[in-house]
Amino acid sequence: MWRVKTKGMTTVQRTLSIPEMDVKNIAFTLFLISFFLILSYDRLHHWDESFYLYKAAFVPVSEYGTFLTAKYGHLLLMKAIISLTGTGLSGLFCLDLIYALMMLFFVFVSFRLLNELLDRESDATYTTIILMFLPITLYLSFKTLSEVPALLLGTLSILSFYLGLKEGYGCRALFYISSSGILLFFATVCRSDASIMFFSFVLALTAIYGREFGLKKLFSSLAVVCIIFSILLFVLIVLLDIDIFSYYFSDVHRAVMCYQNIFGRLFGICLEGALFYPLMLWSFLSYGEKRFKFALIWFISASTPIWIVSNHIEARFLYHNLLPFAILIFIGSLKLFNVLGGAIADKNVIKIGSIAVFISILAGNIFFMGFMENELDESAYSRVFEKMDALYDNKTILTPYTFSDYSFLTFAFPDEQIFTVQKIESIKEEEKRIGDNYGIEPLRDLESLGQFNDTTILYISWRYQMDYLLFKNNEYSVYNYGWITEEPGIELEKIFEEGRVEKRLYEVYSVNIT
Repeated sequence: MWRVKTKGMTTVQRTLSIPEMDVKNIAFTLFLISFFLILSYDRLHHWDESFYLYKAAFVPVSEYGTFLTAKYGHLLLMKAIISLTGTGLSGLFCLDLIYALMMLFFVFVSFRLLNELLDRESDATYTTIILMFLPITLYLSFKTLSEVPALLLGTLSILSFYLGLKEGYGCRALFYISSSGILLFFATVCRSDASIMFFSFVLALTAIYGREFGLKKLFSSLAVVCIIFSILLFVLIVLLDIDIFSYYFSDVHRAVMCYQNIFGRLFGICLEGALFYPLMLWSFLSYGEKRFKFALIWFISASTPIWIVSNHIEARFLYHNLLPFAILIFIGSLKLFNVLGGAIADKNVIKIGSIAVFISILAGNIFFMGFMENELDESAYSRVFEKMDALYDNKTILTPYTFSDYSFLTFAFPDEQIFTVQKIESIKEEEKRIGDNYGIEPLRDLESLGQFNDTTILYISWRYQMDYLLFKNNEYSVYNYGWITEEPGIELEKIFEEGRVEKRLYEVYSVNIT
């Protein structure tokens, strides 16, 4: 990753120094990878992940509804992986690990792209490290969300397009440009908004570096990408009868909108970079630099569509702007350290201070990751099932939440008897909201529990209480999602609880039919 200057060295010195440098680079890279994997492995899962897992493992593609067609490629990828890894906690770990490795591959591809865009390899290295440890990058690792393959394929598409521009004209240029269109298609099939990444990059490139590449070359290359991209999309939509954009023009999309006030929207945006934002602001002191203008235009054009289209902003929705965001943070930190370098004579103090600042920011970012959207605590759920197995030989498990908990538990614990007792009217509302049938028949009444008379019936719910600042004492629970909590012929007795209320506190009840 680092360039080695050999000017003035003897042959013997070069022979000794280059391997030493390679060893240091390899060791440093392995350290970063290990550190990234350790920090990002939290075993927390977003609510969409559970539904993806269930649909990919147990439901035919032909039965996917509006919500899932916008992530069609992502579901097919998950299906292929699950066919190899299987279900259960071990299968889930393998699946999560593959998605974490995809995030690392995204980081590697980003370094390759940044090495082309920035002046020096060292600049690309520092920017990549910043990108690697942004809160949203850490958050997406080990999560089977559609943003992960879309991010990787979208970045590959951008890199391929840029390499094609550099090649000028010829077969190699055509190969790169054509590959860019194909990769953009696959990124969009994984998540239908992925093309924002590519077109925002092209807009910034045209605005700042258009003359250097030549507008004719730029627009002709873009036309080739668009033609290939459009043809492939047309084939997918017509031949397979799958419209990946239907979600954005349906009542379903409008129904899922959670209308946030401006403070809620800003909070979601702040989570993306957390304590890196002050360094980003320093980049505005470099307003005259071309690379600042390029990164700023790319950042704004990648972020604006999300503000326009969605009234509900989660930090993960902003994955399109990760690369320009990291560039702006790098430019800002470089400007700050140059200012400090002029005021502090001792360079060692600056180096130590820089490392201390980065570690402090990283520690703060890990704290802010706790505010990001998670609904399932895999570790706590695993302990719940260990305790239940120790207490009961023959048991039936009831859960009040179909979309998230039932879907997850059915995948993670395939050998258990698990049923959903969510209220029917609630299920119908959610199915309408996501435009997709669960394909799951819930237990509807007291009579349906009669089949489990020879087993111990257990009811698992959870509650969650954010105890931070503005969110103090804001508690959420799924206990009353199940109809059995209102059934007069049923008594619920709490057996034990597991987890922490700040994450998820799982409560296990014995169901007694009176």
